[in-house]
Amino acid sequence: MRQGGISNARRVARGYVYRLGIRAPEHIRIEAIARRMGARVVEGPLDGADAQLVRSGDDVRVIVSDRITDPGARRWAIAHELGHLVLGHPSFPPHLLGGPAPQRPTKNHERDYEAEANTFASELLMPYELVSTWCDASPVDLTIPWRIAHAFTMSILATTIRFAELSPERCAAVFSARHQVSWCAPSPTFTRKIERGRRLDPASVAWDFFKTGRIDDRAQPVPADAWFDTSIDVEIVEHSIASEQFGTVLSLLWIPERVAAPLGMVG
Repeated sequence: MRQGGISNARRVARGYVYRLGIRAPEHIRIEAIARRMGARVVEGPLDGADAQLVRSGDDVRVIVSDRITDPGARRWAIAHELGHLVLGHPSFPPHLLGGPAPQRPTKNHERDYEAEANTFASELLMPYELVSTWCDASPVDLTIPWRIAHAFTMSILATTIRFAELSPERCAAVFSARHQVSWCAPSPTFTRKIERGRRLDPASVAWDFFKTGRIDDRAQPVPADAWFDTSIDVEIVEHSIASEQFGTVLSLLWIPERVAAPLGMVG
């Protein structure tokens, strides 16, 4: 059921891309798209949320936090809430507006509303037909995610996840905070597990930021076992960037073809 909901979110988003005639990044005017979906976008104070979908009768609003200043983050927040709207997820009554972000109720544990809304937002803001050819690139580093971010007015976090999702290469986007992995978004062919909560290895580039406050933001080889469990002495490629403001690191890992066989990742 979980994967079925995510697949449906992807299908629904692609349907909107087709019906709205989105053929270029400049066609993705998110507030105009919201109006087409029957929602008004307004700004206001929110506690603990970037945006909320609020319904009162026929009035549907996407409330965007007035704290958001980054255009990419704002576009994502709106698209995420539109995903909740068109996918029929539970919305919040007006009396909850402005309070701490409540949890959407679920009828069972097999649906993941947040993952579905994220999938919808990703497909709407970075349509498969427009970005998939960009992601068919080798060698792998953050160059293409940065280009997508600039072209589609998106955050580098969102575009790196999208790149990994669509890349035919063995790669993974990894986000770290407080010396450990917060999440990992692998490509379909990146079959090694990088667990959430895994402590960063001193041999990784990401570790340098948390140790010294600085990072060498070039793509470079690192031992494979710096990121996942293996007894094979080979190197993969890590390209990491850091946010001094938030104290976090985004890493794009790549397993080149010559390294895949020793790691048992062929086929």
